[in-house]
Amino acid sequence: MRTSFLSAVVTLCLLASPVSAQNLSSGRVDGLLSSLSWENSSSAPSQSNGSSGAAGSADAPANPDASAPITDPVTGGTWMEDFEDRTGWTVHTNVLHSGEKRWEGWNFATIRDWTWAVGTDKRHYFTRGDGKVAIAESKHHRLKAGEQMTTELTSPSVPITPGVAYQLEFESHYRQGSSDNTAKVVLTFDTGESKTVREFTKDSFSTHEQVGFTAPSGAQSVSATFVYGNAQDDWFWAIDNVTVTTPLPADPGTPTAVVDVISDTHNEKKYGDVIDFLNRQPDPAGAMVVNGDYVDMGYAENYANFAADRAAHPHASGREYFTIGNHEMLGTDGSDTFLHRYLDMTKQDHVWREEVVDGQPLLMISTEFYDDVARDGKEPYVVLSDAQLNWLKQRLDYWEGKGKTVFLFSHLVLPYTVTSTHSPWYGNDFAELGKLNKVLQGHDNIVMFTSHTHASLTAGDWWGVYRGADKHGFPVVNTGAVKNANLPDGDYDEEVDPALPQTTGLRVKTYPDRVRVEAWDFEKQEMIRFHDFPIHS
Repeated sequence: MRTSFLSAVVTLCLLASPVSAQNLSSGRVDGLLSSLSWENSSSAPSQSNGSSGAAGSADAPANPDASAPITDPVTGGTWMEDFEDRTGWTVHTNVLHSGEKRWEGWNFATIRDWTWAVGTDKRHYFTRGDGKVAIAESKHHRLKAGEQMTTELTSPSVPITPGVAYQLEFESHYRQGSSDNTAKVVLTFDTGESKTVREFTKDSFSTHEQVGFTAPSGAQSVSATFVYGNAQDDWFWAIDNVTVTTPLPADPGTPTAVVDVISDTHNEKKYGDVIDFLNRQPDPAGAMVVNGDYVDMGYAENYANFAADRAAHPHASGREYFTIGNHEMLGTDGSDTFLHRYLDMTKQDHVWREEVVDGQPLLMISTEFYDDVARDGKEPYVVLSDAQLNWLKQRLDYWEGKGKTVFLFSHLVLPYTVTSTHSPWYGNDFAELGKLNKVLQGHDNIVMFTSHTHASLTAGDWWGVYRGADKHGFPVVNTGAVKNANLPDGDYDEEVDPALPQTTGLRVKTYPDRVRVEAWDFEKQEMIRFHDFPIHS
């Protein structure tokens, strides 16, 4: 039995197979850019231009699957499809007389190729995008004054059942242009009814959008249209992983396990206030995980100060667990000394650990070596021995066999998962990421928690999906930070914003059908938001 954390039952992935450089606008790209791969909708048979519905370029390559009907059977309201070639998707764009053809209408490219072609300008913040994504690019379309582009990307018809509640989900990355610039999502049913279910009027970076709807009487199918409108030297809209699914019940019932998760306390006195608040909760946690950087440096004095804080403010569960962050390894005492301080505090034999809290398995991994003197505080921070990796694989296999979801904790982050992990600063935390990927590959019984960035839990990608091990992936959640909060700034940096909640963390609750992750503002003592990850056995 496997536990799957697909947030979708029906997946319409906006991914496409590679194409050659011949699909680029002829004569407009040379040198390095000529090797990049994207697909231009203006030369695809599924593209139409203007109200006449006339086909695109006459010399476009044939694509017999472009308008093939969906014939998959619907079983119990479940329908799935992998759209590597975007079967059944259509693009309609108004007639234009200027601009670069390669950016006319909706196009398809990887984020890397997109940004190589037109630059970053926050396009690369789209951590939720995976493989090829659908892109409406305005800034580099270069329309002449007075012309505006409106382009529609429409999904195939998805079978539905009248009266049943559904949920449209998709990953979105939108940067607002002028006040004329619009972006919206329209659902159209085979009954002829249509409704706008989502509109964007301001910057909304790397978000997971969820829109509920009920199939009207008589409806047997629905399609979704993504409309990017009135664009003239504006910015962009990119989407990925469009999904139709049946939502979880509104009331999850009583949790079977609760775990408090904080990180990045850095010897701050706020630690005590946070623990006192958590201890007052009406649904007390069975354990607390401090996911690294509990001290600001790895010195004995820092550990002594933290021990005093712990003694004055113990977690009510009596079960406090820790991972090693990069700051536990900073200083001149040496890697072995820093590791022994951690092991002495936690009374562990190894830097890795397993605990079961009210039936909920917790796995914690940490580095086994870091030379701060040689590295001068720079990544990579995490070295995992074969012994630790073998242990992790064995425990993941074991719990998968039991049909149990595992909470996996690492202070350091995985690339392109949560806020700020687009940055090269956060792309090299693991010295041998490939080895870790081999262990994680094929496991979908994981919810992972990472820290380190101090990124705000108000960001659109406060949680994401890691697909570095395989395309299926598993959810990864940012734990926030007790010390402060920031958001991405520029190409690779970040900036602390005092207007954001500055002392944050998580409460994680296990239910029979889901894992609910609650993001909390400890200063205001209120929940910021939550997300439910379905458990499918």
